[in-house]
Amino acid sequence: MSERPEYTPAEMRKFVARYQDMEPTKRDYTGTDHGVPVEAYETLAAKSIYLLMAPEDRSRGMTAPAVVGPPGVEVSISECPPGNGAQLHIHKRSSETFMCLKGRFDVIWGDNGENSLTLEPFDLIAIPSGIFRSFKNVSDETSLLLAIIQGKGQDVMGDIAYHPALEPRIEEGFGTDVRDNLKTIGITFERT
Repeated sequence: MSERPEYTPAEMRKFVARYQDMEPTKRDYTGTDHGVPVEAYETLAAKSIYLLMAPEDRSRGMTAPAVVGPPGVEVSISECPPGNGAQLHIHKRSSETFMCLKGRFDVIWGDNGENSLTLEPFDLIAIPSGIFRSFKNVSDETSLLLAIIQGKGQDVMGDIAYHPALEPRIEEGFGTDVRDNLKTIGITFERT
């Protein structure tokens, strides 16, 4: 019979994510040479995303996860003021699961966002790979949405494309340089 590992309280701390101590991932682009203003990133994604757990070798972003987890799984919390959320995007090979923690969120899906349903606190929806999806806080308070992305290796957060209709919006609001810089960090616009 093999011995089970033992962990001290200090050793277990590396497996704990304290939401109140975390910084949102959008700070990755503040003061860096990526050439992506935070406002451009927020046009596509939730106002604030907190990376709770991700593999050590995650493919996008520089923010270290609060907890280094197993390959193929990323867990985050999106904090969204009223009306905020993520724009229509697709995970080509990974699946994404949403659970409303606080407030209410419309989850939209389909090639042009033609379908939707509303999640109340602790409701969950699992969206398969290859389907365009978005979410939006439809309550009158800042709300929280848990997101779990599952895939193989670099597919987790490395296989995302935003709907091509968003590309002109980025160009108009921020210029072609910012659009190109988004592509450089792995944010593309395609129908796939």
